[in-house]
Amino acid sequence: MPAEPSLHSPKHLGVWHRHTGQAASKTRKISSSESSEPVVDPGTLEISVSDPQRIGDGMGSYMVYNLNTKTTMKGFAQPSFEVQHRYSDFHALYKYLVEKYPGLLVPPPPPKSAVGTGMMKFKSQGDEVTPFIEQRQFALERFMQRIAAHPILRSDDVFKTFLTTETKVAKPKASAIASLMSKLSTYTEADEWFADKTGELEALEGQLKKLHAMLEQLVAKRKELAHHTTFFAESFAELADAEEVESLKSAMHQMADVEARVARLHGKQERRDFFDMSEIVADFVSLCGAMKICFEQRIGAFRAWQNAETNLVKKRDLEAKYTASNRTDKLDQAAQDVTDAEEAVKTTRANFEQISSLIKKEWKRFDISRANELKASLVEYVESMMTLQHQVVKAWEGFLPEAKSIGQDA
Repeated sequence: MPAEPSLHSPKHLGVWHRHTGQAASKTRKISSSESSEPVVDPGTLEISVSDPQRIGDGMGSYMVYNLNTKTTMKGFAQPSFEVQHRYSDFHALYKYLVEKYPGLLVPPPPPKSAVGTGMMKFKSQGDEVTPFIEQRQFALERFMQRIAAHPILRSDDVFKTFLTTETKVAKPKASAIASLMSKLSTYTEADEWFADKTGELEALEGQLKKLHAMLEQLVAKRKELAHHTTFFAESFAELADAEEVESLKSAMHQMADVEARVARLHGKQERRDFFDMSEIVADFVSLCGAMKICFEQRIGAFRAWQNAETNLVKKRDLEAKYTASNRTDKLDQAAQDVTDAEEAVKTTRANFEQISSLIKKEWKRFDISRANELKASLVEYVESMMTLQHQVVKAWEGFLPEAKSIGQDA
């Protein structure tokens, strides 16, 4: 018997203009140099998710989303499609892709939320598009765009069917690797590359979670600022109504109008903070979790290989026992069992090596796409901040002459 092997020895994703709800409409293509995998079909694949609608009423209700696709890829009957899917359909697609492609970094959909879903179910007709539903809509779009940017996942037949029809994705059967993953015990990594990357991934995930927590606080404080500035504008306007000096009264009303305008700008910036920074960082945290799944799949593949090796030893021992006892009636079957066990070892070893190779390539894609996406998000965020701050300054500059002229006509 051979020596027992041992592990112990994707343009930037479409950026939404959050304050208008309009999409930038273009998805960055992942080049072959970034993915280290051949792009089977280099055609364009642009995806957007829009128009959430509630179907039914009460506890039995659910939301469906329009899934819009424009493509020049082969294998599509026409260049554009519009279908509807509910959240559970997107989640079923994710589970199918994870099961079918062990070792590939499958981007996760937005997480389930019993609270957000429950609040939607009790909203009156026309008010069901809550901030939670809007957040989920944009997150589902990013989920689909990331799949479309992957050089292998984008060409999957079930994914294409999902884009073009409302057919439900069949629930995948659990593979041997998946069953072994569920039984993973304490494990010591001996491969230096994977040991290093596991440590890097843990550190990256920890830093991203801290950053996301700070961004959530920033969003909350910016929302409070917009809220309190609005109250101040309203209160100042009421005070102006009680003023008897006309020039002062007029100036106070103008100042209240400026404060109201500034409050609206704070509200726009809060949405930018949330959608262009907080949500993107949250996605990175989820992608770290997806990469961890890849690492777990590799461990599951290794365990499957080791189980096959153990089974081969048993089959060979049994064959030797039959040979020694001259059990000719059982030798043919025992020899076949050894052959089958040897083939299982070859198959599981090749599967483990393939998954290991895929993960290394996916890590490179992960690094490159994360850097590109973060850069694009930062540029978008800084530009929006500059624009909004300029509008704030412009609003106050317009009021300044009026403030200086108070009392000059007395």
